[in-house]
Parts: sequence; C-alpha cells; structure tokens
Amino acid sequence: MTKWKVIKEKPPKRPKEKKVKTPFPKWIFTTLAVVIITAAALAWALPNLPKKPQNQPSAQYKGVIELWNVETFEGGCGSRSTWLTNKSAKFESTNKGLFVHVTNLSVEQLKQKLQDGQTFDLICFSRGVGNIVKDYLAPQTANVMSARENFLISGQINGQQYAMPLYAGAYCLFARETQLSEDKLLSSALTATYTRKIGKNTVELKPLICGFTDFNSPLTALAMAGGKGDAAAIEENVTQYQAYEQFVSNKTAVTLLGTQRDLYRLSQKESQSKIEKLGFCALTGYTDLIQYVGISNTCGEKASSCAEYVNFLLTKEVQCSLVNLSMFSVLEQSIYTDEKYVSCENALAEAFVPNAFADGEVIANQRQTAKTTLAI
Repeated sequence: MTKWKVIKEKPPKRPKEKKVKTPFPKWIFTTLAVVIITAAALAWALPNLPKKPQNQPSAQYKGVIELWNVETFEGGCGSRSTWLTNKSAKFESTNKGLFVHVTNLSVEQLKQKLQDGQTFDLICFSRGVGNIVKDYLAPQTANVMSARENFLISGQINGQQYAMPLYAGAYCLFARETQLSEDKLLSSALTATYTRKIGKNTVELKPLICGFTDFNSPLTALAMAGGKGDAAAIEENVTQYQAYEQFVSNKTAVTLLGTQRDLYRLSQKESQSKIEKLGFCALTGYTDLIQYVGISNTCGEKASSCAEYVNFLLTKEVQCSLVNLSMFSVLEQSIYTDEKYVSCENALAEAFVPNAFADGEVIANQRQTAKTTLAI
C-alpha cells in the first residue's frame, strides 16, 4: 500500500506594509503662532498700560485734622454741617488712621477761639469771615481745573489761591402772579405795589422786601441783573428768614428778594397748595453766597492731607451730592433737572463773585452803591 506523505504548504510571505505618516494639521501651526505672538504682545503692552487712577489717594498723615465750619448765610435744605461731616467720614474711609473733626462756630465764637490762641487745620467760611481768617491761611495748589473761574478768582489774594470755593447759593425774586406777573418781575420789583383787604382793613403792600446777613449785599444782585427803582427805604436789619416770613404772610410786600433757601421753602408750599402760584426769576450777574475752604499756614505735617481733603471736596461725586442740600456746585457742571434750579445754575455761571476777603467797610460801601445804581 502506497503511503502518502502530507506536506504542509507554507503560506506566502506578506509584503511589509509601509507606514504612512499622518500629516501634522496646519491649523495647529497657525494657532500656536497666534498664541506666541499674542503672548509676546501682552508681555510688552501690559507694563506700559496707564494705571487706573484711584478715586482718592491715601493721605499720609495719621491723626486728627481740625475743621472749623462757620456759616453766615442760609443754606437750601438740610444741614450743611451734617453733609460736611458725612463727606469727611467718606474721606476717612480711604485714609485709615486719619480723622476730620468738624466744629461748627458762629462768627463771634471764631473770633474768641483765635483770640485764645486756638488754631484750625481747615476752615469753611464765607465772605466777611474771610477778612478775619486771611492771615491764618496758606496758599493752595489744589486741582482747580474744573472749578468755575469766577468762583476761583474770588478766593485769591494778589493772584494766589488762598480759599477754594466749596458750594454756592443764588439770589432770586418771587411774587404772587395775581399781584405781579412773572414777565414783569425783574423790571417792576422795586415799583409794583398792591392793595388788598385783610378783614375790615385795607393794606397796601410795598414793592419789595429783602433779607440781609452781616456780610452780604443782595441789592447788588438786583442792580447787576438790571433792576431799577428806589431802594433807599429798604431796611438792612431784616434777616433772611424774617423776609421770608413777611412775604408768606402777604401783609408787607409784593416781591421777595430771596435766595436758594426761599426757592426750596416756597416750592414746598406751592406743591402743598399752601401758597398761590408764584412767579420766579433767578438773578444773573452777581452772588456773594459762596462757602470756601481754606488751609491753615501752621498745620505743618498735616498740610498734604489737608490738600487731599480739599481736592476730595471738589470731586464730581461730592459736588453732585449738593442736590441733597439744594445748593449749587462750584464746578463746570449741571447737577439739576428742575427748571428753576437750572435757571439758578445758569445765573451763577455768568455771575460776578466779589472777593472773599473784603472787610466790613467794603461791604457797607457796596450796599450803598447798589442803592445808588438802582435809582439811576
């Protein structure tokens, strides 16, 4: 029997497969290039970017700054002293270890403190008081770029800034429209009379009543706005509040020459229907209702912190908060939308502001000149 030999056939060798290289995606090269270029650009640019300014640079002095606040004319509404104290607290919050102590003084109290040898670091004051404190003040180099020029000039002595304006008031005319129409308010303020019956009596209202402080000259505002008439009989011993009371009583005068304080008070009465509709006129051309802030020439190491504080009071944020007092900003900005207040702002922008350091004799002469001018 034939034997068969089984031969196992070897499988054919497979040819070696060539490894195909996967090409590197081009987008990766592009992305890497962009990242590298961007990183290089940032590395160069970031150190050269302008630094974000701080709202209030930190003052260096640690301790108490004494601020004397002397008010000689009526404000608008609320407490100006409280406003000043609140702003001081905000300044303190960005200057740890520094405290601004606000002391309210009358003119007589101020004189007595100075006579006793006491001193301030900062002082807020208005015209008339400036003559008392001018020898105690140092020249200032505060940022004045945005303050109104007419206000700034009023705080200068021989071209140097010794007092920075802080806030302003305005003079205004008011009359009941049934007694004097608004369009004739300025031209007839010193001439228009009115006869009315009070019970069984007939009363003739004189043309104008006006309130005075020790150091202001409201009739100058009327004269510089173009008013005309005889003002010789106007009494200068009537206070601002007494003039307001007499006008509201409707037994004395047709027209009130008042201020921003009367604007607030009378607007409140109108809105509550406690007085009939009033005509209103903001007096352009003059105001001496300016509160200033000065720095002592003996405050030593506190000087730079005092200067920072003055700069702080002149920031837009602080100045805008004057709406809470119904007072007006000293900056080149409008902070009101109410038509009457805007009229006052516009009047102040054009107003002549007398020097803050005038003495009593200058002010007395100014009052007399105003009466003479009105009579021409």
